[in-house]
Amino acid sequence: MAAGMLVRRLCARAASRTLPRLLLRNPQSRTLQTSARTDGFNEALPRRDVVAPIFCGAIFGFSWWMAEEGTIEPLVENIEMNTDPQAWPTPKQILHHLWPLLAGNFAMMFESVACKFTQTKDMTWLCTTAMNDDLKATVALCLLVAPAEHSPAFVRAMCEQGTMPRLRDIVQIYKTLPREQHDDVLTNACIIACKLAAMPDLRDQGLSIADFLWMAPQESAYQYTPYGIEGLAHLWQSQSAEFLRKGGYLRISELTAGPPLRPSKKDSSIVNQELAGRLLARTAECSSELHAEAAKLEAALSRAERVAGPASGKRTIWQATGVHRGETEAELARKERQAQILTLQSTLELLERNKGLPSETLLERFGVGINVLSSAVLGMVYGTLRGYGRGWWQDVTPSVCRELALHVGRRTAVGSALLVGLFEAAPWIKQQVLDALGRQPVLSYKQEGALEQLLCIDMAYLGALAVVNFCFPYVLVPVAWNPTQLLLPPNDCVVPAATPAASKVAPS
Repeated sequence: MAAGMLVRRLCARAASRTLPRLLLRNPQSRTLQTSARTDGFNEALPRRDVVAPIFCGAIFGFSWWMAEEGTIEPLVENIEMNTDPQAWPTPKQILHHLWPLLAGNFAMMFESVACKFTQTKDMTWLCTTAMNDDLKATVALCLLVAPAEHSPAFVRAMCEQGTMPRLRDIVQIYKTLPREQHDDVLTNACIIACKLAAMPDLRDQGLSIADFLWMAPQESAYQYTPYGIEGLAHLWQSQSAEFLRKGGYLRISELTAGPPLRPSKKDSSIVNQELAGRLLARTAECSSELHAEAAKLEAALSRAERVAGPASGKRTIWQATGVHRGETEAELARKERQAQILTLQSTLELLERNKGLPSETLLERFGVGINVLSSAVLGMVYGTLRGYGRGWWQDVTPSVCRELALHVGRRTAVGSALLVGLFEAAPWIKQQVLDALGRQPVLSYKQEGALEQLLCIDMAYLGALAVVNFCFPYVLVPVAWNPTQLLLPPNDCVVPAATPAASKVAPS
């Protein structure tokens, strides 16, 4: 007992000697938890941002005003294009080149604006009168393609105006030109056509599978090749015989060649490789049916080749005298038949080799996680640099600058990941809300209450953006400039899952 009292006295004496020294050395330690910091940390923290939401709201209001009756037609009528490639464009020509692009993208971002615009006479004028004029058709396609790429309901509204026959004519006209003369007009027409192919009830108004195969040639890839692949993704099951006989399976396999994110196809891109990989994965789900159909087609063509007999090597009297003639229809048919037999034989080998492919690509399975993670990493880097720069500007000590940079970086990373995840989950959230309210999604702008529903959705998007940006400043820049978004295919690109029953089509 005496020993215990001695130990307590020694501990008390040591504490009485060392505690005053510690308090004198660090006098703020006593009030660290109860008083505000005075080292400039709180003053250097970024302020809540309301400028970006106000700016986005102003864009929405401006777009809503531009969708009024009689606004677009006068602008298109007074368009001035630079027709001399050797001359510098004037400021007016630059403005007339940019505003259709901006107007189309605003209608893509806010679907309620697109819905409102389809109810005006300007929409009818763009889809009919302007489409029949070469210069105005260029501007009209630039205005219409962005919302059409985003919204199937907008494509349906274009079909109701009778636009698709003119788009088919545009594609057929460009098919007669060399590919090096193709421009954005053809690309915009291909975008609308591939979105139309995704709608079974309107598919007969669009292009055939042969046209989409033409967009993905064997020799190289072009600007419109991604949309040719997307069109094939919607048509290959209903027209599988044409898809196999024309070499569609071989072309898709060629576009997937090469290491991931490094396609070996000449002039190709990561988007082409990813879209072709998704289509190839869907065909693997029906590999047995496709293999059987390709075998039947190959057998039928081989039988027709044997019936036709060998090609005659005799020359006519006119050929013997040096007169050259073109190939006959029979010779052309024989050459095409032989090419199709070789194509089907190569297709059969590839189908055997590609059995067992997964039904989804890696980017499909992990794309959302990659996008969220990369946005968080980019937000961490950007927030750290901005936080350190803000601390240096506030003239605080280097140690406080480092602490501030880490704090702002972590907060920006969390905000960036939250914003990207929220927008990735937005379709699911929207569907759950509609189910809870007993409403149907907008499939046509003529539905009752379509404009009001789309307006509420746009307001919800703007509200979510405002709340996240207010709570986590600096998140908009890393989210907007995330380079991994370049790996993703075009907007709302849907590659449907294979249905073995639907792909069973009798060979022609």
